[in-house]
Amino acid sequence: MEIKRHINYALVEDVRPPMYTAMKYWGKKPHNIWREFIECYSPEGGIVLDPFAGSGIAAFEGAIAKRKTIALDINPMTSFFIEVSTAKFDADLFTKAATSIIEAVKKDPVYLKHYTKHHDGKLLTIYNYIWKDGTVWKLNAKDEEKNSVLLQPDDDDAGAVIDMDKLEIPFWFPENKFPNTPSINGKFIKDIGGDNFSFLWTRRNLYLLALLFDLIEKQDKAVQLPLLYAFVHTLHLVSKMVVSRQERGNRAYSGSWGRADYMIRNRRMEQNPVIVFFRACFDKQGVVSSLTDANERLGPRVSVNEIGPGKRLKSKADVNYGRIDISDLLDHVQEKSVDFIITDPPYGGLVQYMDLSMVWLVWLMHHDERFTPDMNAEITVKKGVVSRDMYRRRLQNAFVNMHKVLKDDGYMVVTFHSKEMQEWNDFVNAVRNAGFKFDKITHQYNRRSGESNVSNPYGTAGSDFYIRCVKKRDVDFSNDRSALEHFVFQKTTEVVARRAEPTPYDFILNSVLPEMLQAGFLQPDEPAHEINKILKQYTGEGKTFSVTDNPSNKAGAILWFNDPSEYISFPDIPLSDRVDEAVLSILRRRISVRIDDVIAELFKMYPNGLTPDPRKIKSVMEKYAFQSSGKWKLKDSVSEEASKHTQIIGLLCKIGKKLGYGSFVGQREQPEYLNDGQRLRDIADIKELSCLSEKYEQVRIERISMVDCVYISGNEIMLWLSLRWKTVLIFPTR
Repeated sequence: MEIKRHINYALVEDVRPPMYTAMKYWGKKPHNIWREFIECYSPEGGIVLDPFAGSGIAAFEGAIAKRKTIALDINPMTSFFIEVSTAKFDADLFTKAATSIIEAVKKDPVYLKHYTKHHDGKLLTIYNYIWKDGTVWKLNAKDEEKNSVLLQPDDDDAGAVIDMDKLEIPFWFPENKFPNTPSINGKFIKDIGGDNFSFLWTRRNLYLLALLFDLIEKQDKAVQLPLLYAFVHTLHLVSKMVVSRQERGNRAYSGSWGRADYMIRNRRMEQNPVIVFFRACFDKQGVVSSLTDANERLGPRVSVNEIGPGKRLKSKADVNYGRIDISDLLDHVQEKSVDFIITDPPYGGLVQYMDLSMVWLVWLMHHDERFTPDMNAEITVKKGVVSRDMYRRRLQNAFVNMHKVLKDDGYMVVTFHSKEMQEWNDFVNAVRNAGFKFDKITHQYNRRSGESNVSNPYGTAGSDFYIRCVKKRDVDFSNDRSALEHFVFQKTTEVVARRAEPTPYDFILNSVLPEMLQAGFLQPDEPAHEINKILKQYTGEGKTFSVTDNPSNKAGAILWFNDPSEYISFPDIPLSDRVDEAVLSILRRRISVRIDDVIAELFKMYPNGLTPDPRKIKSVMEKYAFQSSGKWKLKDSVSEEASKHTQIIGLLCKIGKKLGYGSFVGQREQPEYLNDGQRLRDIADIKELSCLSEKYEQVRIERISMVDCVYISGNEIMLWLSLRWKTVLIFPTR
């Protein structure tokens, strides 16, 4: 397939549509970004593969983009998501069934005793119990008018806690032993009170969950899957692992399973299963909203086919899916049959997907044995269970199989993020040894902070690298140590020079690491933090760089040149000022704009190591614009000042002509209008800078093209003129 336009810059994540908001799953990827990659690197009707499909984003977006998608994952939750989201959904039938179940549970004596309470002559519904140091500390309730009431527990509440442990449960519930995994340690088992999954919930919540499950199992099959979807969404939110938010927060006395782990906190929340199930069904992020949206977005045309032992792939199906171990990929997918691979592979043992999914799977596998997980084939690192050597072998075998099924001219895009050099080394080694070559790496900011970067909220781990690979490419990947050191030095120098300002280490890493990866320098046996070690050789008095502490954020120490003039041979405009000017230019051109549209343009202007932090862009917007109806609009005072800026550039062009020079106007300013209705591009003598290509390097030409006005004679720059701080700054040529 001939690619008309590669994606070589970061994209902006859209707000997730309802079909993606109803279910908790770790590392859900931005749907619109994945669809753009699918549409760019596969033909309509072509085959797209995601062998680590997770929440199924590639399956759904591939179907929407009219591609044939193969979505595989050893975790049965992926199959569950795909089956629920692609099945025909009858909202009326679901509402009737869910309502009848909720009303039945509300009448049960256990629910009435533990989740209703008479207080001050009113009947209250208890929404949650807040536990502190092993005892009930407060009750959060609401009256029939939905007014909140916060209560201290009384003797009846204390007695209910004692009585609930004696509850007999006449319905099935899971008593599966916890698996042998470091995710569930001895302390957790002690804190939770037992060694099987039933202890994840208090006895009263387990009783009510078992009753809900029993009633769901008795419903018509047409509504069982969406009811189970709501039930699954309920399970983790009513467990003992839910953390209670503090009173000072915006959502006081609400709770969440906030981290990807098994842990009991000193302060936790026991939520009402009926209320949570109701919300899972009918709230804004509930099943009705989600599956209605899924049916609309996917449409009736989408056909799905489950593959597995005895179940073959169907070429006419829009989505082929299954619980397939990637080591068995070639049993189901033909060699050289896939147009494009996009996937998010495991990163060492960062998130133990299968262990965490057992909260849901222990119930689903009772409903259907197809949802029984294979815990032994997961590609992960588990101390004492799965070694790193085994992880490396499994990961490399996965990429070998992907290499075999991809067409010779096909592309693979892999998302990856880690600050640990060991994880990068394992990943790079697996990809390279499988026969792939690195073609392009893009640094992509995430709108949401995932589980993997909770402890590293700034820099590399707070984002993804989108890594594009090809099967065949004539590139000489050198392994020479001195070449590696020279490469790191040159790339770091280039990044800092182009930014033209002291630069935190993490921003250098964001640029140099992908460049190393593309050039083939990163090796599996290199010591950790290789880049930092190399740069130390060039840092200090009499050397290229100086290093200072970074007091403002967690992006690492700050590098700057000891002699900036030696490396910056064009207008010294820092990146932060250039971003300011770019934002102002966009606002002037667009008048009314969404902040995501501004970020998208900036991503294109300043890719990878030059990408500005989107969290700082809002403060820039506030300088020049105000918010109205969800958009940003240029302030009148700024508009007036910007108009003066345009008029002055026009005058400079006229002065240049009188001096006998050709004038060039910066790319950002060219669309601007003068008072007489002409655009600046119309009065400039020179429209683009190809005339400088013999004398100046391309990177220098790119920077010059951003200057407000340039006087040129032949192929020689005579003067640079930049309007800043209401002053014309003149930079003579060197």
